Amino acid sequence: MRSPFAILAQAINSHPWIVAGILVAVILISASGLPNLSMKSTGYDTFVWEDSEEGLRIDKYNEIFGKGKIILIIGGSDVLSVETLKYIDTLCTDISNEKYVKSVQCITEILKLYNGGTLPSSETEIKNIINKIPEEQKNKHFQSEITALCTISLQNDLNKGQEDAVLKNIRSITKNTYGPPGISVKISGDPAYNKDLDGEMQGEIRTLVGITLAMMLLSIAFLFSYVKYRMLPVAVIAIGLLVAFGILGLMNISITMPAIGAFPVIIGLGIDYGVQFHSRFNDEIKNKNVKNAVYATLTKSGPVHFVAMCTTALGFIALLSSSIPMTYDFGFACTIGVISSFFTALVIVPLTFRIAGYEPKSEKETGSAIMEKYSSFLGRLALRIAKNPVPVLLIFGSAAIIGVQLDDKVDTNVDLNTFIPPDMPAKVDLDSVKSIVGETSTFPVLVEGNDITSTEVIKWIDEFEAYSTDTHPEITGVTSPATLVKKYNNGKIPDTGHEISEILENIPDSEKDTVLKGGITAVVEFETAELNNYDKNSLVTSLRKDIKWLEPPAGISASPTGMSQISGDLVDNVGISKNRMTALGFVMILVFLILVYRRFESLLPVIPVAMILGWNTLIMYLLNIEYTPLTACLGSMTIGLAMDYTILIMERFEEELEKGENFYMALQTGVSKIGSAITISGATTLLGFSSMILSDFNVIKMFGETTVITIFFSLVGGVVVMPAVLSLFYRKTTGDKFGQIKMMDKKKQFLLKKTAD
Repeated sequence: MRSPFAILAQAINSHPWIVAGILVAVILISASGLPNLSMKSTGYDTFVWEDSEEGLRIDKYNEIFGKGKIILIIGGSDVLSVETLKYIDTLCTDISNEKYVKSVQCITEILKLYNGGTLPSSETEIKNIINKIPEEQKNKHFQSEITALCTISLQNDLNKGQEDAVLKNIRSITKNTYGPPGISVKISGDPAYNKDLDGEMQGEIRTLVGITLAMMLLSIAFLFSYVKYRMLPVAVIAIGLLVAFGILGLMNISITMPAIGAFPVIIGLGIDYGVQFHSRFNDEIKNKNVKNAVYATLTKSGPVHFVAMCTTALGFIALLSSSIPMTYDFGFACTIGVISSFFTALVIVPLTFRIAGYEPKSEKETGSAIMEKYSSFLGRLALRIAKNPVPVLLIFGSAAIIGVQLDDKVDTNVDLNTFIPPDMPAKVDLDSVKSIVGETSTFPVLVEGNDITSTEVIKWIDEFEAYSTDTHPEITGVTSPATLVKKYNNGKIPDTGHEISEILENIPDSEKDTVLKGGITAVVEFETAELNNYDKNSLVTSLRKDIKWLEPPAGISASPTGMSQISGDLVDNVGISKNRMTALGFVMILVFLILVYRRFESLLPVIPVAMILGWNTLIMYLLNIEYTPLTACLGSMTIGLAMDYTILIMERFEEELEKGENFYMALQTGVSKIGSAITISGATTLLGFSSMILSDFNVIKMFGETTVITIFFSLVGGVVVMPAVLSLFYRKTTGDKFGQIKMMDKKKQFLLKKTAD
């Protein structure tokens, strides 16, 4: 049976236009999925699975006790003037009549409450009433005469489309309702924040793709000038990108913030495949005609690059084991992108040359003296390393060991506020709201059971919140059914359920509905000062211990929920996922290499990759780069990326050995031939990743920094460390006579090329 690569080569040589037609059909089918792509904001479902226990709990909490609120920030020289208050009252009345709006709370409602149901008609009346309003109530709506807030509560069961619709209507009302001169209205709150974030993400995609492609063009134009059609790899990756995200669209997968980071990753890897196939074809065409060069390129280079692509894909597939959806999204997008880019390059490069024809440039045309000198330098460097492998391995191995020891000292950051562009309008407005009402965090504990309003349960809630408040000084306040009952019963909890029921019936629904629903679901809402991630992690862990220690009544469950709980747990989840993904990536690639090659030396490319993992941690520690849900992918991703280079070095070295070269000559020749192509593809890949450093999203910027470093380390691992590893193993086992021994035919070992033609 002939290998698939030989079949593809024959199809391209015999029926190039049919293959081209099939390729165009695939591209068009994939492109039909692009309109289905949609943006997905960074909500709780970015960090926990919606169908997980935590996801279902926070979804229930949001549905029953409310999602985010829309907040109007009204600014001016005097927001308490009679004219401005009339304007605010008109604005709030119009908004309260909108569909999906549950209630509107603003300063005019309080003033009317303290003035017999009407707005005061003079500034003197206004000031007198303001002085009577309790500070706690007043501070929720304004803190000075230049800024006031209106809080718009939406119905709890709205989907994103309905939320966007009501936000659009509110924007229209604020735009078309004219206030006194000098008065401005800004819209803030979670819905406005998410909407603005969607726009920023779309703009970020366009910017990153544009910058990445521009960098690729410059890199290819400069480094790849010695070949004909040097811009072909750029066209290859453009098509590969279209196919990849078209497939995601056909699968109805939304684009999230981490998936944005997949764009330059796919571009960088795709350009690598394009350059490698192009470079190999350029070598083969020097002593063959086009058809034979197509055949040689696909049958010799295709299987090798396929193995390397599989290891890269396995590195990304390992990310799918993450418990964090945003990491999963990134891994899935990259996996689809890597596979699409490989097969796009595999077909387009030889097909283009078969149809258009190809004649290699002459030495005068290429001006390739620089690249020839560089290739020669790499060969001499490999030879020198091969003769002195131990010092090289000791130096680089020691750096890796130091890096591994420092892994626990690299900080973890899961704070959403640090991921978002600081100057994003919605974030600026939201920060303005926080500056007015104060920086606070809430830690809701969802309580569920058959009879939440029973005396036993209410007393347990009271005991739990009292214990937690006493033992955790960071807790500054609490609201729950127990606090409401005590508030309306002179600070005491009645001894009978009948009394509790009577008290609850007399509590206004607007107040009661914030903590109790139907007698079967309640929330204990702890309030704290703004906490960092580690403090949130500590508090969430402690609250769980408190619940277990105090033991709720039979049939009652209590669990922390909300974004604070998710943020706290992420500190642990990021570390756990990081280690699990790295280990899984290693295991899958080791098993894959053993199955493909069936010999021990096939595992040698793993050694430099293991060192690179340590170097990554060392540089992250030195540069103070934090682990985030994206940089936590680095270990598994590094394994996949670096394996590409180390496998190519080993394969080309063994190809020279099979020709009868002695060990040293085979290594020098192999590295000099493949090294320049690796450097070009590595440099262009590095530039692709470097575009992420320019991102306004800090989480993508940090990921860009780490991946640029990783690509550089991968080149070092392939060109410097891999020759040392090969030297140590082959010299020890076979000596220089190894070159005279014909190695086992690896083509027979690979499942996709069972026998050579």
